[in-house]
Amino acid sequence: MLENDENKPPQPLGSGKPDIAALMETLINSQKDRDRRQEERDKERDKRDKERDKRDKERDKRQEDRDKRQEERDKRQEERDKEREERDKERDERDKERDERDKERDKRQEDRDKALNDKLSVLADSMKVVTDSVDNLRKNMQRTSQRHATPVSFSALMPIDEDPFASPTGGRTQRVSGLEAPLSTPIKLQKVAAKYDTAHYHGLGREYDSEGVRTSQLLERLGEGWLDAYNAVSDTDCTVIANSTRRFCRRCSYSDLGPENHRQTVVHELFRAIEARLMRQRTNGTAMLSWEDRHECPMSNGRKPDGILQARVYGLDTDWQSVVVSVELKSADHSHGDNHLRGQIFQNFLDMSEDQPRRYMLGLAVAGKCQARAYLCTPSGVVWSNIGLLQSAGDVTAEHKNFIRFIMVLYKMLPRDYGFLPLKECGVLDRFMLKDIPNCELPDTGSSSTTVKVSGRKAFGGRHAMLIGPQSWIYRAQIGGADGSTTSAIFKFIWHPKDGSEVAVHKKVQEMGIPYIPRLLHSATIAVRNQGQNSEEKLQGEILVIEDAGLSVYDFAFDVIRSGRSNRLIDIFAGYMHTLLAATSADEHIYVLHRDVSIGNLFVCNNQPVVIDWGCGMIAQRTVARTPSDIKFVGTAPFMGIRVLQKSPIRTIIDDLESLFLVLAHIVWNVYGTKDSNYQTLWGRASEMQDVADSRTLWLGSETELINRMDLRQDESVLIDLVKRLYKLLFPADIRIAESSEYFNQNSLLFTRTPN
Repeated sequence: MLENDENKPPQPLGSGKPDIAALMETLINSQKDRDRRQEERDKERDKRDKERDKRDKERDKRQEDRDKRQEERDKRQEERDKEREERDKERDERDKERDERDKERDKRQEDRDKALNDKLSVLADSMKVVTDSVDNLRKNMQRTSQRHATPVSFSALMPIDEDPFASPTGGRTQRVSGLEAPLSTPIKLQKVAAKYDTAHYHGLGREYDSEGVRTSQLLERLGEGWLDAYNAVSDTDCTVIANSTRRFCRRCSYSDLGPENHRQTVVHELFRAIEARLMRQRTNGTAMLSWEDRHECPMSNGRKPDGILQARVYGLDTDWQSVVVSVELKSADHSHGDNHLRGQIFQNFLDMSEDQPRRYMLGLAVAGKCQARAYLCTPSGVVWSNIGLLQSAGDVTAEHKNFIRFIMVLYKMLPRDYGFLPLKECGVLDRFMLKDIPNCELPDTGSSSTTVKVSGRKAFGGRHAMLIGPQSWIYRAQIGGADGSTTSAIFKFIWHPKDGSEVAVHKKVQEMGIPYIPRLLHSATIAVRNQGQNSEEKLQGEILVIEDAGLSVYDFAFDVIRSGRSNRLIDIFAGYMHTLLAATSADEHIYVLHRDVSIGNLFVCNNQPVVIDWGCGMIAQRTVARTPSDIKFVGTAPFMGIRVLQKSPIRTIIDDLESLFLVLAHIVWNVYGTKDSNYQTLWGRASEMQDVADSRTLWLGSETELINRMDLRQDESVLIDLVKRLYKLLFPADIRIAESSEYFNQNSLLFTRTPN
């Protein structure tokens, strides 16, 4: 049955009975497929749910972060709002304080304006009192025209019959030897040369006299050790050096070296040979000095000396400060009448001492038939000596050896032996102690350890455009004490007559309690002897270390005028007047005249006036009479009063006040006036003092002429009023003394002006 069933052909669908098993299997398979697909869908759904949950968590976290950041922003905003409120509150407080300060400023300005008016009134009253005193003094002088105050003889430093405070602005009365001339006689004004030409050198060569001495005398004047060093040089060394330089003289005749370029070569090689010889001998001094040929290489001021022997100083370029000996060569003879060679030597000395105080200076000159001459310049005069012959072709003679011997001595000496102020190995003025200065007599032992550091090695003031007579150098410096502290100060060195003393005058005004005087920190005297002579030098040196004086009144005036504070000048000049008047009235027995009131001696420090440089000052008794001094010029020429310019022997406080008036006029004129021919005549370097006096007389003839010539703007009423008040004080209209009369030239206190 079964086989038959199997062999039966399949029945078509729809026919017969259905196949239950196949149907069930199909259903089961279908169900499995559905279950599988459902399971897959469930898995995908679970996966999507998980991802959704994950995204929800991340979203929740981001939301939390946003909420947290929002809270922080809200918190910062609250803090900013709070800070803004505090700033607004502070701003309101500042505005309130500013309003209060503005009110106080307005009140102070009102008080200043009121005080200024009061000061002008007081100044007018003071001027009236001084004017009355002047009138009484003038009447007294008319009764006793030849009686005048005499200098006090403090410690026998100032004789009664001589005025020792002569300034380098006067003129010599006779031509005598510089060593024998009375050094209290004023020295002729040395004008700064516009250019260094032949005329300038001729004039300078004729200006100063010199005296011939023996070589041994010149060496003795240089100090201890020079003459011994000269005698110690062996003839063997001189002969060896002479033979080594003979080949450079082949083109020269026996008696003359020919053109200057030939002798320039010989001198150059001679110095080089001596340096080489001493270096081989290991002489100590050879490393300290060096020779330079400068006839084609200019110095800092453009001048070309033929050669220099200089000190080797670390950090200092070749300049006149380090020169110890200058050398000049000329074909003309030493005795030639044009003085050109002497003028060059003297100009070298002026350049060497421009920024460097020297006790003496050396120069060499070779001229004519090889004649060598040494010049020695000291503050009291110039001496020279024939030191031998420059080597020429031919045999070596004793004169040739003498010249070589002298040059070898120059190398054997140290730089400190060449007259520099501090006794240091390098010599040059830089950093030193007061005890380093030779023959320095300090009043107390504490000052000996004081250290002075000069700023820039350059003098900013002083009078040193002279070879002979009183000279001074002023430096800004840092003063170091024994405890290591430093103080800004002014260092001043002076050569002046032994009968005078700026230290004494400065101490006197300090003792009198005169206001606006810088404190004298240290002082010393330098006893300089005339080397090789029994008599002492007619000059002595002084050192002053004073407090820093600040700005010059000229610089201060420009600052306050440009900033619209011109009224400050009234306080400053009232202080200057106070100082000058107090110096003449603080003591009932004596009085002090400054006698050099100029724009370079008036300073302002911390808005306070300062009067410096009492080197021309005079301490005078009120009751002792004397014959008027022959000294005609004391002070600074552009700021001398008319009576001083006209060589009147009478000096009073009015002359100092007139100089103060000229300082004010000079400042105002420079700021507001016109620098025309009138300005050049009154403030330029006129050659004749009488010309300046005549021009100034016309300028000050009336108040109208005074203002018109200065060409001032009328908006500066404060300065104009101050100028007018000082003018009325010094030049009252009721004085009717004829300008050309003998009485005016000798005894008048003021000069005549016409009323407006």
